Amino acid sequence: MTNVQVKEQMRGQLIAVLRLEEEKLAEAACRRLYDHGITVLEVTFSVPHAPELIARLRRQLPGALVGAGTVLTAEEARLALQAGAQFVVSPCVSEEVAACCREAGVCFCLGAATPTEAWRAHQLGSDPVKLFPGECLSPAAVKAIRAPMPFLDLVPTGGVNPENLPAWKKAGAFAVGLGGYLTGGITWETLPDLDERCRLLLAAWQA
Repeated sequence: MTNVQVKEQMRGQLIAVLRLEEEKLAEAACRRLYDHGITVLEVTFSVPHAPELIARLRRQLPGALVGAGTVLTAEEARLALQAGAQFVVSPCVSEEVAACCREAGVCFCLGAATPTEAWRAHQLGSDPVKLFPGECLSPAAVKAIRAPMPFLDLVPTGGVNPENLPAWKKAGAFAVGLGGYLTGGITWETLPDLDERCRLLLAAWQA
């Protein structure tokens, strides 16, 4: 799958950002999310043994789009790509991550919180651009940034929940990243809570 095809598969999707502290729990959460129809899975490098988990998910969930998140260095990017990550996400404008992904021809998404950062991320080849941290911004930021730069595809991440999801969508978000609301407080005991969270998110996004 080319980087363009990966981007098109991400369009209009809810991206699950996995930040759980246990590898097996993160794997179980991914399978549950996938079963509920959330099929774009971003395994952050804060998850123990993230590359190994990415490789397993690629084998176990062939219909999913599996990527790596919280990638800050070229070495982390290389590890993610060797594991089979189909996209790479950084929370900031990391030039070394961009260079590594460009060379490999892989879709990557750099984080930006201002118009200047978003433009710089785009110049480096980030497509789309992660709008982060979303909880410090608002849906109006999508519309405002895209007014002078309509070619930017923005993915707000952070602070996204069922209540504000329709506003992000209406503002023109390319896709949205869901971390805290989706997996915050999830343990083996509370894993079933993902069922209701998925239902609410999908209903809000499709409304």
